[in-house]
Amino acid sequence: MLKTLYQWMFKFIGIQKLYRKVVTQDRLTNIRPQIRKDIEHLLTTANEECSFFNGRFTDFLAANENVEDDIFFEAYAQLPTFSKEDYANAGQTVMNKDWSLVDPKSKELQVEGRPLESLRRLRQGDYMMHMATGGSTSLPLVVHMTKHHMFSMLFTFFKCWYRMGWRPGERILVFYPKNTYNIDDMVKFNPYSKWVGFRYHLFDKVDEEAVRGLVDDINSYKPKLLLAFPSPMNMIAHTIRKCRLELKHHPELINVSGETFFDCQRKNIESVFSNSKIEDSYGSVELGELAHETKGGLEIFADVAYVETEPNETGQPEMIITRLKLTDFPFIRYKMKDIADVRFRREPDGTERYVITKIEGKDSNYIMSDSGERFYPSFFNEFVNELNESVDDSILEIKVYERGQTELELQYILRDERFAAKVEAESIRLLSEHMSDQMEYRVSFVDYIDHDYRRKYRVIERIGDIEFAGGMVGDDKKLSAVEEIVAEAANVEAVTTAKMEAHT
Repeated sequence: MLKTLYQWMFKFIGIQKLYRKVVTQDRLTNIRPQIRKDIEHLLTTANEECSFFNGRFTDFLAANENVEDDIFFEAYAQLPTFSKEDYANAGQTVMNKDWSLVDPKSKELQVEGRPLESLRRLRQGDYMMHMATGGSTSLPLVVHMTKHHMFSMLFTFFKCWYRMGWRPGERILVFYPKNTYNIDDMVKFNPYSKWVGFRYHLFDKVDEEAVRGLVDDINSYKPKLLLAFPSPMNMIAHTIRKCRLELKHHPELINVSGETFFDCQRKNIESVFSNSKIEDSYGSVELGELAHETKGGLEIFADVAYVETEPNETGQPEMIITRLKLTDFPFIRYKMKDIADVRFRREPDGTERYVITKIEGKDSNYIMSDSGERFYPSFFNEFVNELNESVDDSILEIKVYERGQTELELQYILRDERFAAKVEAESIRLLSEHMSDQMEYRVSFVDYIDHDYRRKYRVIERIGDIEFAGGMVGDDKKLSAVEEIVAEAANVEAVTTAKMEAHT
């Protein structure tokens, strides 16, 4: 019945063809010529329809019309990149001419919790739905999504779940922090979850009380798919074991995304949710999900995105993303400022893939030693793996706090506290050996990481990290929360600067 309801909804809204193109269809053979065709269409449309891009690609299109694919992509890599700041400054001029002059407020789609009214509005398509990135400077990129844009992005998430084995109508439970990603609007549909197989379970912080409530929901709702961020998912597993909670139902599928997924987290989650398939995804607020776990990395959806890398100012490979077939708000050679490796791979069976490996997150996601060397999340992942070899995999979670270039604080959550002394001693020894023997290292052990989940969670937390977890546009409460976070970060930075000056 639920599958039939989804089919009726998709048909009524007029998005069933888009669903098939994004979700069920895959590109696994001869993918480069198809990506090229999409890029040529995207550039041609943007060149003519969007005032921001007007004429930027005329010479490129003319010069590369009949060249071989390899030459085309080499030339494409020489085109300018466009940053979040470029898009934020451009505003609606990025949109095609039919939408660029429309007042977004007059076309705003609001979720009122009245499904039939919302469905009629979705069918008409004469609306914009605003969405915002978190913004590492607390100034988000606002995107006014049209019907095609909104469902194209939404279906990239469906594609991840479809790959795992979920089908429309099968139950999903979402464990997400409150006041983020426009989540509160979506929760207004919770009373109707029995009709669509979709339920939200929101939290302020991850503690025993929150996890007990979630376990009760898992046991009663019996979702096939559980969605969570890696760190909260790890804390769920930790609490279930620590408090001996009865997990009567194991979701068949668990999808994590949005954060760096450490090996120690995966091992711990798998040890508790032993009957669940756990897979990682990668994407962004403005583009949706772009890649999903496969052997040897995360496979980029070749019908959704084309991802390149180019060295940033420190030589790290920075991802440049073109969102294919999104012509109403084009993202062309969009500079995400995310660090990762991207490789083209051809399998023995003839299938082809672009695969992302060694995802470090934002280019600011590193610890700098006193000598100026940068240490990214992958360093700390291998660091924990090395420690865990000698302490029976007792380290479940690590959080690294920058305290200037003279101090580093490490917080651990341990499965077996008998190893605490060894973990502390070995941590200091290895960091002194691999980072610097002139820095001070402080180690502490906690039951839960104390984090404000309105902010983006990172294993590495640097002074001044203030990225809000999306969706605050037009909400005074959320904007005031951002101001609090900014003020708090500025205060911490001032105190640390004073300490460093005193040290020198």
